[in-house]
Amino acid sequence: MDVRNAAQAVDTAQKRVVASRLARESAEQQLAGEQKLYEVGRSTTFLLLQRQNELTAARTNELQAQTDYNKALADLQRATGSTLRVNSVTVENPNKP
Repeated sequence: MDVRNAAQAVDTAQKRVVASRLARESAEQQLAGEQKLYEVGRSTTFLLLQRQNELTAARTNELQAQTDYNKALADLQRATGSTLRVNSVTVENPNKP
């Protein structure tokens, strides 16, 4: 994988993380609103469960986006040969006294 493709993958993955976070926040707000409606008798258990399922899916998507971002970042580090430096890993010369 060349550096340009790896950098583009990081950028795309980062945008997915932001979008999925916003979607999860929206799903949380929708669930909170649906719970309030349910508490006053203006919603059904079906709709409440549907909102809960939507929140679960949004959380799953957010975690997948974060995982994909971390993988893309690792690929970029591999492509640039910076994995050890970025992770503060030093290798000592075993021949040095």
